[in-house]
Amino acid sequence: MLCILLAWAIIAVLVVRIYVRQDAEERPKLWKILIAVLLGMFSFTFTFIFFNEPFSIAILPLGVWILYGILKRKGRWKAYRKYAWTGFGGNFILLSTAILAIGLTAVFYPTDEVRTYLTDVSNVELLVTHPSGGKVKINEEKLDDSLSTFKYERSNVIQWFEEIREQIWPEEESEEPVDIQEKFPYLLTGVKTKTGEKIQVYVEQDGKGLLVTTKKNQHYYRSETASFLEERGNAE
Repeated sequence: MLCILLAWAIIAVLVVRIYVRQDAEERPKLWKILIAVLLGMFSFTFTFIFFNEPFSIAILPLGVWILYGILKRKGRWKAYRKYAWTGFGGNFILLSTAILAIGLTAVFYPTDEVRTYLTDVSNVELLVTHPSGGKVKINEEKLDDSLSTFKYERSNVIQWFEEIREQIWPEEESEEPVDIQEKFPYLLTGVKTKTGEKIQVYVEQDGKGLLVTTKKNQHYYRSETASFLEERGNAE
């Protein structure tokens, strides 16, 4: 959000500089300048994927051509020309700041560190979201101490789905009911993150895996140390 505001601030500064340096007799009205800048942004774009995010780069200045065709006949193209091209150039300013935002996010909020999403776990609670989950509770102290041992791993969603599918449709048919074992039967609530975004944290059956689900992505973290889950019968 801040990078977008920065981009628009840069565009505004460029427009003001053009306005100040322009002859008073040629200066268009401010609302007409705004339309010229916004129309100048209209362009034919090429979309590409960068860091799993779609970006569009302006190629053909369609808006500039439209303004040229309209204003050239009226003899006013010279007065609006720089504003129109500033609008077209604004596409590249917005693109640059969007890429900068990704770089800064990767530095300040690294996705390969579980602490990015589990910054504060002092008030967490564990909810059982599947019948295969046992009667367990969280050892908050052990959870906080073990977070440094969690390593980022690539989530193999296809494999996890296949494991569930094999439980539902076993190779050998049986009349006995199938006891489905969910890989992540627990939900961790009350987690505070560095990013401030809303997330869902699912806990693996053995208490050694965490699946963090954000609005756009899923991140899987695994620890080889002891589980931070405890059986309620042993703890009470």
